[in-house]
Amino acid sequence: MLPTTVAVFTSPNTPTTLTTEPTPSPPPTSLLIRVSHAGVCGSDLHRLTGDYPPPPAPISFGHEGVGTIATLGTSITHDRAGVSLALGDRVYWGPSTPCSLATCPACAASTPMKCPELNWPVPAGSPNAAAYRTYATLSEKHFYYRIPEGTTSESVIAFGCAMPTALRAFGRLGELKPGADIVVQGSGPVGLAMTVLAGLAKARSVVVIGDPEVRLRAAERLGATCVLSVSSTTVEERRKKILEITGGRGADVVIEAAGVPAAFPEGFELLGMNGRFLIVGLFSGKAVYPIDAVRIVNFNLSLIGSVGIEPENYKRTVEIAEEHGKRLGFEELITHRFALEDVEEAIRAVVRPDAVKIVVMP
Repeated sequence: MLPTTVAVFTSPNTPTTLTTEPTPSPPPTSLLIRVSHAGVCGSDLHRLTGDYPPPPAPISFGHEGVGTIATLGTSITHDRAGVSLALGDRVYWGPSTPCSLATCPACAASTPMKCPELNWPVPAGSPNAAAYRTYATLSEKHFYYRIPEGTTSESVIAFGCAMPTALRAFGRLGELKPGADIVVQGSGPVGLAMTVLAGLAKARSVVVIGDPEVRLRAAERLGATCVLSVSSTTVEERRKKILEITGGRGADVVIEAAGVPAAFPEGFELLGMNGRFLIVGLFSGKAVYPIDAVRIVNFNLSLIGSVGIEPENYKRTVEIAEEHGKRLGFEELITHRFALEDVEEAIRAVVRPDAVKIVVMP
């Protein structure tokens, strides 16, 4: 049995605690991972502050993980993409467990995060795949992918769950022809991931609206052709700038990745003819605004929501890190690193003005 240090969450506004649990050797269909990097997500802060309902019992959490295979179940030979695995290999995984069955309405409809078998967050006190712990146990239901030699762990965890989220949303968006004018609202990890994808799609312009300054500079490194600070410009100034960039047409695509209700009416007004509004950040609370339905019709607009992640998005995240991580400086997005015993401080640091990506290193 390996002693495993685990961060345990009980309820909002109650300190996160550390405990030590015995972790047995995994069964033949599972593997044991020594966690090296656990990415902090803004949703973790929502959990701490009570934006999510409290769990019925203490939980393990942390859903962005990279680590090294410490024990390989005897029947495990490959990752979910068919790449061979060995002791010491690094893997990137998703801790939830959708059933992925064709008979499951949620999985069959490509919404695995709504699967009733998702098992997330997981109860504390037994081996599981959460990342805020020293050892994670992955079963045959988890999706995990080997990180190839030459690709750093930091370049993968820099986009934690943000790149899979962005990839799923881009899939919902549909075909994006080269030369599009794209506006990204929000410069957090999801907005920055959207910036990368917009650049890879050969957009003509990629305008990122956000703050603070450190994140806007990161957006420029990742492919933004123009950045606009929310704090130093007005809604009208931003609209005029985007009309100037687009030759008066308005944006082909606006991506809401800010998670701020006021982003919705602003983004809606930035759309040009045949524009598409991809809404990703507004996943909690309420964001109720009057909307001009006539404009939707007369401008032939599309409003598209996206929530959750699909397993193949994790595979593509590794590929993007391998293909573009060094060129675009993914590692440089990690601005703060914390020990596991400081996990709550790490989570609360996501709102710091000097933070881009925060990582816990158990």
